[in-house]
Amino acid sequence: MAPKIIRVKNNAAMESFLAVPSLVYGENSIPPNASSGAVRMKFTPLANSTLQHIVYANFVAMDGDKPVGRITASIDTLNPRPQEGFWGCFECINDSEVAKDLLNAAAGWLKEKKKEVMIGPATLNTNEQVGLLVKGFEYESHGEIPYNPTYYQSLVETAGMPKVHDLECFKWKLPESMPEKLQRAEELPGVVVRSVNYAALFKEAQILQQINNKAMARIWGFIPMTTGDAQGFLLSLAGRVPPSLFIIAEVDKKPAGMLLSIPYKKPDKNGTNGVIRLAIGGIVPEFQHRGIHWAVLKEFYNRCQELGYTEGEASQVAESNEVVKRKIIKPMFGGEIIKLYRIYKKQIG
Repeated sequence: MAPKIIRVKNNAAMESFLAVPSLVYGENSIPPNASSGAVRMKFTPLANSTLQHIVYANFVAMDGDKPVGRITASIDTLNPRPQEGFWGCFECINDSEVAKDLLNAAAGWLKEKKKEVMIGPATLNTNEQVGLLVKGFEYESHGEIPYNPTYYQSLVETAGMPKVHDLECFKWKLPESMPEKLQRAEELPGVVVRSVNYAALFKEAQILQQINNKAMARIWGFIPMTTGDAQGFLLSLAGRVPPSLFIIAEVDKKPAGMLLSIPYKKPDKNGTNGVIRLAIGGIVPEFQHRGIHWAVLKEFYNRCQELGYTEGEASQVAESNEVVKRKIIKPMFGGEIIKLYRIYKKQIG
């Protein structure tokens, strides 16, 4: 008998939903972002302010009393592209029929909500867990970006989901000496490059919100961030990202840009070989073309050298973001893609 797809509407069904990764990965090999604790928090309003503007439905595939797959269908009411809905939180055994049934369940719910296209994987929205890993499985999984089995690509594409976009992750290594472009970066009048201040949470959240919503507005998949979203994001970083690795640029006290890097591995006893992920960076349009990005990168270089973070990755860069890749990624990092995340889009309306 084929597995049954049920809507999660009670605690028992939610426990089955949370249990799927243990079957897919094994109890001791579940990626951090797929753990029952992390996923439970994602669907807890007090822990995830994003739920204030999200409508969603969870589905779980049951083979008798055994959960064999799951998916979330979601709508972000702040999405500037109102025809879009999302699928995410996808986990599934290596069975194309189960995967197809789960994707159809998500599409059916979104269609009922008058959506015309379904994009994913994007858990809740494109500001959170986005993309299906299709290259770079040999690298360790981390909490901020997705990880999945190699067979997921086949499951999704066999179910009739065409690619719409890729997100690229580039190898990064701190140069032994400061690159010439950074050496030439001069102090700019009125420009202050500083560390984030977690103690001033509300004020910093407003600054983060402004920078994000202006600097990222033209990036693929953009959805604006609320002040509550920004507060929740800062709280999630406070215990694990040193303030010196979250750089904010201001021009005459106006928010102008940011660069957030997340440490994965602490430096060794020699003060080197720390691993870091360059996660989010951008300059507000009105302050672009002034050399502010070079000032931020120069400060970033000095801080990484001082702290001992000397390798890692820059991720997830939209493949369509040619300006960043041409002006920063390739000249500064070399442009070697080590991981690739794929996003799919299907017409459902």
